[in-house]
Amino acid sequence: MHVQCPHCHTIFRITAAHLNIAQGHVRCSHCHSIFNATNYLLSQLPKQAVEKDNFQEEDVPELLEEDIYEEGRSWSSFFFWTLIVILLGAILAGQYMWYWQPDKVLQHKEVRPWLEKFCYNFLCELPPTYDTASFLMQDHIAQVHHKIDDAIQFEATFTNTATFSQPYPSLQLTFEDYNGKAIAQRNFTSIEYLQQPSLTGQQMRPKASVHIKLELSDVSDFIEGDTVVSGYHFEFF
Repeated sequence: MHVQCPHCHTIFRITAAHLNIAQGHVRCSHCHSIFNATNYLLSQLPKQAVEKDNFQEEDVPELLEEDIYEEGRSWSSFFFWTLIVILLGAILAGQYMWYWQPDKVLQHKEVRPWLEKFCYNFLCELPPTYDTASFLMQDHIAQVHHKIDDAIQFEATFTNTATFSQPYPSLQLTFEDYNGKAIAQRNFTSIEYLQQPSLTGQQMRPKASVHIKLELSDVSDFIEGDTVVSGYHFEFF
């Protein structure tokens, strides 16, 4: 009988004894590939075919040992492919988060440093991110302006508690009545409250604090009726 190696197409003479050993598995002495000879038996030799030597009996034990070795590595292959599946699943989850909630990925306290290192090494730039909830108003006070009549002076200090730099926020100052109802509002951009041209366009570093002073007319003069201003609060946006 003749068999043809499916890998290098070399043709060999083979006997039934070889097919009975190792359930027909043989090793090609030309390319050293292992295949089942019963699946590649030739009914006739092709034209200009060159026959090689018979399979040697001493090759069969080596073949059996190699086959057992391949079976023994099946668990390592299983763990390898399991790791690949987990890795691909993590990448897919990351892509989903990046598509639907990119700010949560960019603001994550453990992910952000790795992204910064990656961009530092590969000369890329992280897209800007913004989290107004991470700005903390620490101190604020309102008092009658000591130089300008019918004016109020506000002083406040706030800190960027985020783990990343972000643009300076805009401020909204809201005046309230005794019931906590808003009766007047005023918005301030970073250019208005910073009053420092050198900081325009820059970002507020993590843990950095800013002290601001705001001056505006006494809001009581612009409120109709008997409504009285009893409080105020700041918001970031």
